[in-house]
Amino acid sequence: MQARSDNRLLCLSLDGLSEQDAAIWIDMIGSGWRNHPKAVPLQLVGLSLIGVLIAKSSLPIGLWLPLYACMIVVCLAVIPLAVRFRRVQLQAGNYRPWRWLLLGWRAVHAVSGGALCALLYGSLTAQWQLPLLITVVVFTYGLTFYAIEDFGLAMVGTAPVVLSMLLALLVHGGQVDHYIAVLLVAAGINGLLAGRAISRRLFEAARMRQRNAVLVQELAREVDEVTRAKALADQANREKSEFFAAASHDLRQPLYSLQLLSDHLRQQLSTLYQIEVADKLGIALTSMRHLFERMFDVARIDAQKVAYQPRHVSVRDLFMSLDHEFALACSAKGLRWSVQATDDWLHADPVLAQRMLRNLLENAVRYTSQGEVRLRARSRGGRIHCQVWDTGMGIASADQAKVFDDYFQVQNAARRAQDGLGLGLGVVRRLLALTNTRITLRSRLGRGSCFDIAFAPGDASQALPVPSAAPTEAAMTATGHECVLVMEDQPHVLEAVVTVLDHSGYMALGGDNAMALVRQAAERDAWPCAVICDYRLGPSYSGLDAIAELRHEFCDEMPAILVTGDLDPSIRAQAEAQGIKVMHKPLDRAQLLIALRELTRAR
Repeated sequence: MQARSDNRLLCLSLDGLSEQDAAIWIDMIGSGWRNHPKAVPLQLVGLSLIGVLIAKSSLPIGLWLPLYACMIVVCLAVIPLAVRFRRVQLQAGNYRPWRWLLLGWRAVHAVSGGALCALLYGSLTAQWQLPLLITVVVFTYGLTFYAIEDFGLAMVGTAPVVLSMLLALLVHGGQVDHYIAVLLVAAGINGLLAGRAISRRLFEAARMRQRNAVLVQELAREVDEVTRAKALADQANREKSEFFAAASHDLRQPLYSLQLLSDHLRQQLSTLYQIEVADKLGIALTSMRHLFERMFDVARIDAQKVAYQPRHVSVRDLFMSLDHEFALACSAKGLRWSVQATDDWLHADPVLAQRMLRNLLENAVRYTSQGEVRLRARSRGGRIHCQVWDTGMGIASADQAKVFDDYFQVQNAARRAQDGLGLGLGVVRRLLALTNTRITLRSRLGRGSCFDIAFAPGDASQALPVPSAAPTEAAMTATGHECVLVMEDQPHVLEAVVTVLDHSGYMALGGDNAMALVRQAAERDAWPCAVICDYRLGPSYSGLDAIAELRHEFCDEMPAILVTGDLDPSIRAQAEAQGIKVMHKPLDRAQLLIALRELTRAR
């Protein structure tokens, strides 16, 4: 019998595999060599932060220097190996050595990094141990994204670090550290099970793609079976899109709790340096969230999970958040940034319009090494044109028709090294089709590019009220210790939300079912002012059902927020029909508290 290759953890050999599964593993290892070296910049950032912690520790140089040097050498050694791999035709005959090399450098890096972090933990003061833990968790989680298909590779790269930190917590820590160790074990088990399940489903999706590819090739020779082949291919694509749309919900959960806890941590720090480190971690989390959003945007749109809700929007309001976000991004690269908004209004979905402009601006900043990035609007020909200008490398005329294709990259080494997915403009193309909007591209090699999106004009008299500038911390803090009910079936997410609310002046009561929350409120003699509820609570029990039960017990008009990672338009429609505000994961602390404050004030 042939081995089930999706059960192989490391797959050091292709012996016993079917031809199809062997081809999948060969392609997976090829992707590993092409994608994992792109994590080197993230690893170097992590090494820099660890270097700062080394300077704050009392660890002798003889202990930390060999391990630190080993990690740096491994990071640098991967680069020539990756360059060499591009000239290699990977096949069954040379699979084994390249697989060993891929696992080997990840294992050496993880073991040396784990040992160094464990030693550091015992030599740091209590105030610096928490930043070390957060640094390890954030960067280990980030690097795991590069090995999401290869579960064995992900385990080799993360298990030594997690186990080393667990040992350090048990050996050097007190009761709080032991509690963190228990949480780390629970999170590790959850990640192990979730990662294994996702890896298996990805492997099954790869099998399906392989089978359909072979099927299409065979049926292409027979005209009478072309229709059946196309139907099967479409079905496989729909299933793939449905899977990624569902997987996006599962992966949003840890990002949601990480974002909340990171924002909460920043509010608790006191020294300027600690706040700067926390800000950098927040930036890393935001970048990870944007990468994650890009990965699943295509699947959600293809699966028709994105709702188009046009309304009348001010150009100035649309540009406001983009101005702040990309002013910082341009400043970090030494680029000039300018925004030229007008007093015009346009008729568009503000979320989708901003997503298109953000993707264009991200490309402009990424591929411009010097000069300027500009966002401007102008009214012409009965349309409102929102334009993104840059002074980057430009796009050749022959490539301009291809830049909106999925995975297309202009043939430039610097561009490929910085763009891991190649889906940004593919998302823009899909959103343009969804919103019935057109785009124009003008570009010259060596001079730069201009992307011009033409929106329908809007009417200011029909506009909905737009929130003003971001509230202050005081505006987000409860004034009367109001009670808020929190319902969530994932313990780590529930704990994160309750922690944030408790430290923001609310009395937060958490649980995974309505009756448990009712009992808690009765025991505390508390009357809730609002409920925050996750959508997916069980196979036949949704957040809408839970909110209905709580409103029946307390008040039919009790304000409610439904938090979900699912973008199915029907969910929003059902919630709004019941007067429930819908918010999509992952949220940060400010978004959650602002929404809660607005709902409770409106009572």
